[in-house]
Amino acid sequence: MLSIQEIRALGASLPREAFRRQLGPFVLIQRPPGRSTEVLAPTRVASPEAIERGMASLLFEFEDLLITTLPPLARVEELAVGRLPDCELVLDDASVSKRHAVLRWLQSERRCSVRDLGSTNGTFLNAHSLGTREATLNDGDILSFGNVQFWYLLTDTLHTRLGGRK
Repeated sequence: MLSIQEIRALGASLPREAFRRQLGPFVLIQRPPGRSTEVLAPTRVASPEAIERGMASLLFEFEDLLITTLPPLARVEELAVGRLPDCELVLDDASVSKRHAVLRWLQSERRCSVRDLGSTNGTFLNAHSLGTREATLNDGDILSFGNVQFWYLLTDTLHTRLGGRK
């Protein structure tokens, strides 16, 4: 993971297209995760209060947030999310199921969708449960896997927010 401070210099030094090539078409931004030693512990229930607190911190603590690094999407169009080490996005939190959800990037449409994989605590989009449906993500959405929240931003939006070169 890279901090906003670490990526700020990259954003300022690179034009938008080069910045996008470095980070991919979108980024997932989160608060620094808590330290947990229970990677494969039993899943615990996500609480609405924790989801709301996480959403607020993403919106108001920008400088303290981390950018989650993802594998290059030219190779991988689906990203598994969960606690298992073979997931592309491993989340070390007991509210996240072993295989929680999948993100799917469609390069031809330049869009990303999310689908819950029957997780115990659900996947939420802007604090609303997805249930079993697949949902398209919009730039700026808040995505929650159990109690773990991410701010979904297109890389171009992040570049602009960091004051990057055109």
